[in-house]
Amino acid sequence: MEVHHHSHSQGKKNWKSYIWEFVMLFLAVFCGFLAEYQLEHILEHRREIQYIETMIQDIKEDTVKLNTSLTDNIQKSSALDSFLNTIYTLPYNDSSLRSMYYFYRKYLSTRFGILFTKRTITQLKYSGGLRLIRNRNASDSIVVYDEYCTIVERQLDGFADNYQLKAREFSSKIFDSKYLLNYDRNNIDALLKTNTKVTLLSNDQNLIKEYANWIYSAKAVLDNYIFLLKTHLQRAKRIIQFLKKEYDLD
Repeated sequence: MEVHHHSHSQGKKNWKSYIWEFVMLFLAVFCGFLAEYQLEHILEHRREIQYIETMIQDIKEDTVKLNTSLTDNIQKSSALDSFLNTIYTLPYNDSSLRSMYYFYRKYLSTRFGILFTKRTITQLKYSGGLRLIRNRNASDSIVVYDEYCTIVERQLDGFADNYQLKAREFSSKIFDSKYLLNYDRNNIDALLKTNTKVTLLSNDQNLIKEYANWIYSAKAVLDNYIFLLKTHLQRAKRIIQFLKKEYDLD
């Protein structure tokens, strides 16, 4: 029986075939790379938009807090003025002494601060999210806003931890706490409506004047804090409008 050997009709590949296969393989890999890059680009853009949207929401919450803090601190500044006027009006009577206890308890023993909403900025700073904010102006505005939040917070700390604290130390030498046992900040107004006779622990005018000096200094720092709050509130509103415009979020 004859055995027939089949010949290979294709023959050996020439150099053009190898080049063509290389080109096709390269194009396949390159197109895959482009597709993956485009997908990553789309996903990062979506994350960028999400960060901007949540940042805007955070700043909106801050504007509410800033308005509340402004109202409280403007009222406090005015009350400290009245407190100083009462201290410097001699001689004291029952009404003025009750007023002094009132101002001390309601305004000098409290602080009206603000805790900024930092959910988004914390993620952007510590998870590398800032790199996703490709709009340089938007990124810069967010960083600057965060820096001014820190400045506002430090101003309040300077007021509360230094001047107000020092004034409170003098308060313990001047006011008798027994007259405040039945009152907290929320019902201290009732003290003004009673006929309760109150007295000071000390009537030393030098001590009282030094106390007034610390209140005056505290009020000066507080007024600067109020200015920072007003400025930062306007800055927050501008940044919200800017980010909305830059990312067409209206």
